[in-house]
Amino acid sequence: MKLQKNLSRLAILVWAPILLAVFVLVPIAAAAPAMPMTDEEIHHYREVTGTTSEEVCWHLTRGDTLILTYTSPTERHVTTTGSGYRTIRWQVTDTADGTDFVAERSEDTIVIKGRFKGEPIHQRLDIDDAPWYQATSLSLRGLIASNDSHRVFWTIRPDTLTPHKIKAVKKEIETVASEENQKKLQHIRLRTTGMLAPFWKSDYWFTLPRGIFQRFEGPSGPPGSPMTVVTRLDR
Repeated sequence: MKLQKNLSRLAILVWAPILLAVFVLVPIAAAAPAMPMTDEEIHHYREVTGTTSEEVCWHLTRGDTLILTYTSPTERHVTTTGSGYRTIRWQVTDTADGTDFVAERSEDTIVIKGRFKGEPIHQRLDIDDAPWYQATSLSLRGLIASNDSHRVFWTIRPDTLTPHKIKAVKKEIETVASEENQKKLQHIRLRTTGMLAPFWKSDYWFTLPRGIFQRFEGPSGPPGSPMTVVTRLDR
């Protein structure tokens, strides 16, 4: 009984503002999905949590690295990614709470510098050699394009800046009909690793074969919090 209470308390600490970590990177050639080689890619999404709804913009530019800029009415996330969709750098500004920091990886350490919720921050996060995926809405394209059934990676929880190890597992391919055509979507489920796995999950859907992020469903906070749903807007 005591173990169960401890696990429940731990589960509450790991809930998913990993959404942004998942929202907001040049892939290895052998693992690259079938994407048109244009210099940029732009998508718009509707993000709904309870009664709150806002539109966000997802803007990817291609060069020596991939740079993804995710903007909402108050936040801006700029994520830089190198080979294998591994995050190199993550910059966040939030005018609503005085946040402006940069996180960068060096070997098995992520260093965060700047201001977080109005306070100075200079923090080192020790991880292992697993990849860092701060924008899973893009980084999971590597899993989609591969023959792998799952992928394990690190991500930083945006509201606490704590690192968490996540396992992404390929589920079924679903067919969704629209007024114009049918879409095939790869369903991917994320869970925390270890003993906490049963207590938290979130789900993503990506279009095939391009691997464009289509939909997200996951908790917005600890047990009892409203769900967050993110849906791509067709334009």
